[in-house]
Amino acid sequence: METTLATDVRLSVAHQTRFALRLASTISSNPKSAASNAAFSPVSLYSALSLLAAGAGSATRDQLVATLGTGKVEGLHALAEQVVQVVLADASGAGGPRVAFANGVFVDASLLLKPSFQELAVCKYKAETQSVDFQTK
Repeated sequence: METTLATDVRLSVAHQTRFALRLASTISSNPKSAASNAAFSPVSLYSALSLLAAGAGSATRDQLVATLGTGKVEGLHALAEQVVQVVLADASGAGGPRVAFANGVFVDASLLLKPSFQELAVCKYKAETQSVDFQTK
């Protein structure tokens, strides 16, 4: 199992790297972006789109998975889980940097999240899920 996880993470890193390079190429080829400074976080975008893919319907999920460069949605979660648990971990107690980040899923109160998606968001992505009244507020 550990070998499979390590393989999944290495494969996910390769996919994320290709995604980041495609994104950087697209941003830098835009004349407006090329004439100014642009900053973006490929890991943040990859993680957010991975979480979105987990809850998306079949056609949308397939498009997101293709955009992120992997063959299946399950492969997306290995990297996100490692990033959240290792890279974004608060290491201030061990003399390292204190890292704070926000990760959340906001859903209209008229809709229900699938329990499997909610569990994935909380356990793998360390995200909070919250119902919000978008209709009247």
